[in-house]
Amino acid sequence: MLRQLMTLFNDQLTTDPNLYCQEQYSVYRLSDGLCFGIKTNAISKREQQLLDVFAERVITTSRSDIDLWRERLQSAHALEDQPFRLVHFLFDPIDERTSEEIQQLLSSFFSQTSRLIPFSTHRFTVIEREDFAIEADLHDLFLALQSDFVLDGKVLIGQQRGTGDIAVQFQLEQAALTSVPAMHIERFLPAMIRLAGLDERYRHLLIERFLTPLEAEARETVLAFCRANLNVSLTAKHLFLHRNSLQYRLDRLTEQTEIDVRSFEGATFLYTLLLVA
Repeated sequence: MLRQLMTLFNDQLTTDPNLYCQEQYSVYRLSDGLCFGIKTNAISKREQQLLDVFAERVITTSRSDIDLWRERLQSAHALEDQPFRLVHFLFDPIDERTSEEIQQLLSSFFSQTSRLIPFSTHRFTVIEREDFAIEADLHDLFLALQSDFVLDGKVLIGQQRGTGDIAVQFQLEQAALTSVPAMHIERFLPAMIRLAGLDERYRHLLIERFLTPLEAEARETVLAFCRANLNVSLTAKHLFLHRNSLQYRLDRLTEQTEIDVRSFEGATFLYTLLLVA
């Protein structure tokens, strides 16, 4: 496809990022990850609509902070020593004007400590820092966006973490976002359970992220706790532990994984990973 486009646009098309990052270029990404830019004044509106079908429109900006965050999220590893949560939005392809309006609404909805990172005209990630949006309010926002702009999309609310590798977190959650049903808003744990069942590569990454750091005793505790239907007294009896000792183990598990193992979703997620590991 790229060869055909180069024949069509000739010297108006470039794959050199030093050139296509300039403002006069419209930038696209193919399914294999290859990016290219075409001079905006060389593309008709009809040609833009056709390109949107076959390639993802990429947003480039001169704002250094946005560029830096985009690079950090898409790198192999990027450690954060402050609390964060990622909220991901993916809509059907939209034009640039509508994209700008949606970005303005998202920026006004989230707190001033949050940062909106656009990856294309229809894919955005919000990095929350201190004030985390309430899930019910996110549902209302999503419904309002669907209604006002008459478009389909989906949202993934990521895991709230104290510290950690934000790049790996972004990679996992973006992979899970693709499997979230259209016109749906999903939380981290249900999305990760679905991802673990669908994709072997990310299954191994989830096991490495959540299970590898756990000792055999911790894994045994998760299995026993789930098989006892999250009943603390019954679990303690099966493990021949004092109730307080079991409570300490559960607290330690939550601390290590940043997942509330006492919740149904948290226990189900870790139990599922143990079964497929």
